[in-house]
Amino acid sequence: MSRFFSCDWGTTSFRLRFVDAVTGEVLAQRRDASGIWTLSARCSGGDAAVFANFLSEQLRQMAGENAASLKGTSVMVSGMASSSVGWRELPFARAPLNLDGAGILIDSFELRLDAVSWMRIHLVSGVRAEADMMRGEETEILGIFADGRHAQIAEDGIVVLPGTHSKHVRLRHRQLTGFRTYMTGELFDVISAQSLLRASVQTADGVASSTLSEPACREAFAAGVREASLSALAAGLFQTRVRTVLQNVPPLVNRWFLSGLLVGSELVELAAGESHTPVLLAAGEPLNAAYCLAFEILGLKKNLTVIPPGEMALASVRGHRVMFAACAESGLPPKL
Repeated sequence: MSRFFSCDWGTTSFRLRFVDAVTGEVLAQRRDASGIWTLSARCSGGDAAVFANFLSEQLRQMAGENAASLKGTSVMVSGMASSSVGWRELPFARAPLNLDGAGILIDSFELRLDAVSWMRIHLVSGVRAEADMMRGEETEILGIFADGRHAQIAEDGIVVLPGTHSKHVRLRHRQLTGFRTYMTGELFDVISAQSLLRASVQTADGVASSTLSEPACREAFAAGVREASLSALAAGLFQTRVRTVLQNVPPLVNRWFLSGLLVGSELVELAAGESHTPVLLAAGEPLNAAYCLAFEILGLKKNLTVIPPGEMALASVRGHRVMFAACAESGLPPKL
């Protein structure tokens, strides 16, 4: 089979793409807000059928009238689907992990679409270090370095993957040797919606849109990054409220201060401990622009390489392509 489905199933989102395995071209795609948390809340007594039914429906809708022709097609699934709150919990592969995907654990099984059509599911395990874990980012890492890309970083460098739970991944000699997780995105969501500071970063009718390209927002973000380099996070957070109460900064602008403070707090450790190590920033927009500015303010831009957001959007697909090729070559996935 020269085509497969690439499924990136995260905590808060679902993305399914039909891929030409030879060229890597994305032939069709679907997106949905039904991430693992959303579906997990619907499970009664841990009924995994909720996940199977959802994926089946997404596959049927993408295939349309040609569902029968997809019989036996592989679906590579990574992300939180293999977690304790997901479809099937799998043990983690262990770091160090080769960037060619050797060592990744995959559970393969059939998924019935109807009486005559079935798909081959390849569920990816995720990776653990001594005191940290990831599910989904390992697939992006494999895709980022597929086909010899970014060879210098692969030999000795750090990959920064911003997100809900940002990852700083250490690479040596084309191996993922360790990583650390920062709950930057989730902290922003919780603080801006459920803490005392929500009134300082939200408008009366909810959160209106603003962008980092606006001068006032850009300066607020920069001020947050600078504050992170000077104060402990617990102290810096209260400055979010001080700015609205004493300095009359509008909440719509001030939310960028909170963003800069949290992003800066994530990166100051990198600035202190790995300031001379080459860093690869792997993010889509708008996080790409925000992190680039934070790296600049913290004096880390000299050793920074930035993956274009368009290239980063294909990282999971490329990672799944690496795994699919390995499964096809061996005939069987690695055993759990």
